[in-house]
Amino acid sequence: MSTEQNLYDAFTGEAKAAVRLTAYARKAEEEEYEAIAKLFRAVSASESIHAYNNLRLLKEIKDTETNLQEALASEQKIAAVAYGKFIAEAEAEGKEAAATMFSYARDVEDRHAKLYEMALQHLVADEVPDYFVCSVCGYVADGAVPDKCPICGAPEDKFFAVE
Repeated sequence: MSTEQNLYDAFTGEAKAAVRLTAYARKAEEEEYEAIAKLFRAVSASESIHAYNNLRLLKEIKDTETNLQEALASEQKIAAVAYGKFIAEAEAEGKEAAATMFSYARDVEDRHAKLYEMALQHLVADEVPDYFVCSVCGYVADGAVPDKCPICGAPEDKFFAVE
């Protein structure tokens, strides 16, 4: 049982490192340190491989339909349970920026759930929709970029296409 827990802990650490390094790369790009940004992106990719390998050994990656169903359940749970608590605590502490980010995340998690539900239908229809992500709050649009983000109000130029 300890190896399984170690695999899970390693997955968590590697996944966090990959995201953290991606954020560091963005900052390095803003500061025009392209060589450092590239290094952060490379190590982030490496950490992502480690995280993937841990998930694979944990047998967490199943067939696509099961993965979609589990992702849907996870999104519904976090939107309904965790973010409400996070928002309330941030507001009680006077941390309005955190409360706003938690609200965006909660609302976007609900959107993710809807996208997963639609994707389950796409399995049968064999459709490949286009997806666009708001770089401010993470909202995911399918089909076309909206004029402004329905969650945070960001203009359409803040969206990027997912390949």
